[in-house]
Amino acid sequence: MNKNITSLLLISIFKNVLKDEIVSSFIKFLELLQNDVHVEEVLRSYSDFSYYLYNAQYNQNLYDYVKHLIYTDENILSNGCGNCIKENNQIIQTAAYELSLFDKLLDFDYNFVKKIFINKFPEYSDIASHLPAFYTTGKESFNIDNILKSYSKYGYGIFACYNAFKFDSNKVIMPVKYFNAMTFDELKNYSYQKEVIRQNTEAFLNGKEANNVLLYGDRGCGKSSTVKALINEFSDYNLKIIQVYKESFIYLQELYEKIRNLPLKFIIFADDISFEEDDKNFSSIKAVLEGSLTNRPENTVIYATTNRIHLVKESFSSREGNEIHYNDTIDEMVSLSDRFGIMLTFSSLTKNEYLDIVKQIAGDCCVQISDDLYKQAEEFSMLKGIRTPRIARQFITDYISKH
Repeated sequence: MNKNITSLLLISIFKNVLKDEIVSSFIKFLELLQNDVHVEEVLRSYSDFSYYLYNAQYNQNLYDYVKHLIYTDENILSNGCGNCIKENNQIIQTAAYELSLFDKLLDFDYNFVKKIFINKFPEYSDIASHLPAFYTTGKESFNIDNILKSYSKYGYGIFACYNAFKFDSNKVIMPVKYFNAMTFDELKNYSYQKEVIRQNTEAFLNGKEANNVLLYGDRGCGKSSTVKALINEFSDYNLKIIQVYKESFIYLQELYEKIRNLPLKFIIFADDISFEEDDKNFSSIKAVLEGSLTNRPENTVIYATTNRIHLVKESFSSREGNEIHYNDTIDEMVSLSDRFGIMLTFSSLTKNEYLDIVKQIAGDCCVQISDDLYKQAEEFSMLKGIRTPRIARQFITDYISKH
């Protein structure tokens, strides 16, 4: 076996890269190619490697694929970027050596592989011309300093690949692969609300004190879209967003421990939250917002949206005070909303505000403005029973589909 292949057995920090099915199948092929085996076994191995690589959607570029694996790998090096790993010279030296081994592995490019195959199986030289091609275009040596900088700026694993995530009741952080956030320019009106949350987020990203934010108001006014748009607004900061559902609030502390030491900033997003009386999740989120023994990590801030200003659904019996300490009960209900340092209100629109948004969206879509357009827009909102930016956008979509 070639010593370059044998040396790969020493890899420990980037073990996950070595175990990847494309990398491992390529190594297996090279091993077979250099051992005394039948040509069918070699070809079958190469076929497996090609199949995996072609389906990886990296344009058959093995170097780009391995580079992606290394730069997003979760290992002691990437995990330690938030904990002064640079002070551990032994780990740095070991990682640098392992990177040099991957450099040597990628020296086995397509032309070199074909040459070895023909030399080993000259009677099958005609088959060699039909070996599925792979590339190492753009190949550069892996630099440990560049990789450390990447881990520090972009994180690792799924955090280096995606901007949006969901945290479910199984305590798992799942990436949102097709996150489609609007931009602030696409969100019409509500300039004050957008500026307040933008300034608060900018302070948070710059390491300054920042408040948790509650966005309250009617449905369809852009509360959730405003929060999601922050990912585009601050794309240079590599801001991430994790949506947490109500049933997962009781696990928020566990989420915090998963991301506390990551060199990234996270918006913990609770969308359309409200609670019933005696809801176990109510006390959980209260404790997380304020009063918990464990502090909220400095790299997180909570943004929540709701249609209820006090978040807790009150029954008539609550209002009548069928408990001895009625005032204490009501105080408990409103206390959660009080724990957000900033509350932004998104109200439904007046007729003129609604038509102004229709005009703006129509302009974006190159739809001709006319009195008839406004008339149809108003009729559309009356059918919906409310005037909001969402309704305005739905109207323009409907209008375009008919013209």
